[in-house]
Amino acid sequence: MNETESRLLDCALTLFAQKGYEATSVREIIEATGVTRPVLYYYCENKASLFKRLIAWKHDEANAELQRILQQQLTCEGRLRAIVRGSFAFCAQDPRVPRLMFQTAFGPMIADLAEFLLERSRDRFLIVLQIIHAGLTEGELHGGDPTALALAFCSLMDHHINILSRFDDVAVRLTPELADALVDLFLHGCGTPASAPLRFPPSVAVA
Repeated sequence: MNETESRLLDCALTLFAQKGYEATSVREIIEATGVTRPVLYYYCENKASLFKRLIAWKHDEANAELQRILQQQLTCEGRLRAIVRGSFAFCAQDPRVPRLMFQTAFGPMIADLAEFLLERSRDRFLIVLQIIHAGLTEGELHGGDPTALALAFCSLMDHHINILSRFDDVAVRLTPELADALVDLFLHGCGTPASAPLRFPPSVAVA
């Protein structure tokens, strides 16, 4: 990826995260990047094409890191902790990514992008589903439907990312300690001796 292409994707990420896909115009992307319209269309066919390249870029980057850290874990619990810790760290590194992700996922349906976005979100869900299924098979987890458990796990993790990534000090909020507490909550429930207290850092109170 050359400098112009990198700048184009970076500026598009900022605008899409701030305004959303529909509200961001090609003209705004061109002005923010400092390129001409022909240059933009050299790298992508249209706004949808640019958006797909942007999502694929960040998705592939996150997925590669996730696969790397999962290879270091041998147990279901270790893998679940790695997923939440890794997801928190990735989102804290560039908060524009989760802001765009959740704005797109929970905003109005974008017909041209619906199937593309579904495929991307399915990738991580299938990783979690495989870990949950293996945990049930090997006796590390007990009871429950694998798909329902995977959905519950992803919802618990993603809801915290969605809320906390809206604040300026994201790195202070999406901490490894919070990640571990959420996994404890998923594995052991509330109010049990095995469950670590679910605490936010002092500055992370959410009204």
